[in-house]
Amino acid sequence: MTEVVAALIEKDGTFLICRRPAHKARALLWEFVGGKVEKGETRREALRRECREELGVEIAAGDLFFEVEHVYPDLTIRLSLYRARIEKGEPQPLEHAELRWITPEEIGNFEFCPADEQILEKLRDRFLPPQIGEIREKLFALKDPKYRDFTLPLIPTVVPERVIGIRFPALRALAKELSEAQKAAFLSCLPHYYFEEDNLHAILLSKERDAQKCEEGLRRFLPLIDSWSTSDTFDPKAFVKDEARFLAFCREMLNAPGIYEKRFAVISLMKNFLDERFDPEYPALVAAVRSEEYYVNMACAWYFAEALAKQYSAVLGYFENGSLTTDVRNKAIRKAIESRRIPEERKRYLRTLKR
Repeated sequence: MTEVVAALIEKDGTFLICRRPAHKARALLWEFVGGKVEKGETRREALRRECREELGVEIAAGDLFFEVEHVYPDLTIRLSLYRARIEKGEPQPLEHAELRWITPEEIGNFEFCPADEQILEKLRDRFLPPQIGEIREKLFALKDPKYRDFTLPLIPTVVPERVIGIRFPALRALAKELSEAQKAAFLSCLPHYYFEEDNLHAILLSKERDAQKCEEGLRRFLPLIDSWSTSDTFDPKAFVKDEARFLAFCREMLNAPGIYEKRFAVISLMKNFLDERFDPEYPALVAAVRSEEYYVNMACAWYFAEALAKQYSAVLGYFENGSLTTDVRNKAIRKAIESRRIPEERKRYLRTLKR
């Protein structure tokens, strides 16, 4: 059996379909972008590669939407369709005859590959759970165009089309208003399209009282984040109370490949473990982080600037002995010097440690 992956890419109530070229099997039929899983690849790795090759875009691969087996005359396939979101680029028909964005109501206007029929039925019924549509209506009712203009320069990693423009107090108030059914449907529907949906997800997940469920939710969501703002929104108090479990998770995230897994771990250690729960091991974990990514290094600098204010004696050695990268050390000193919580005599000494 041949393993095949495909992407359900959504935009403003539509999803992307591709028309097969005339010279290939199932010529000129419509399908979802995707292809075979190569040896040594995970399904999500294969999906990202196929979207890059066929559309010229980078995607975030989310949850499995549907899986089906189908027998063609020339091969038998297991087709796995994943929710996905475009992170970079505009779709181009690099290997297809044509691309279209269609609504579920337009499915009957196109002739699809037979393997897609079961998926299409599911899409007609469940393209977006009704609760998601209700939540999006509420989000757009909170739109503030001036705040959107203010926000866009602060989140350059987010595509502007994904930003509605909603102030955080309004998002937090909305999170309190949602029903349990709305919350459950929203948290299970990944990846989200709008930036504010990501932030609302972080707010709702932070309220989860079961540490294991919170951890599972973070594992699903963190790889899909594309903004420091969303990463820094998390405040999972119930998970933090399970200290051993939370710290083990943070250690794992510090070694994860993604920018925002690392940033989440650093900011979490800063928020929760620089006061009465402080341990000298924690700054050592942050000092060991090595990254070329701006938002990771800024998080590490912020951590050590806060540590200078709260645990000065315990962390000063990191600045004196060269344990920190030059970038992190200098950024941390700059932030510390701006702080009103650090005495002037300490600031004068910190200035001498800049490189």
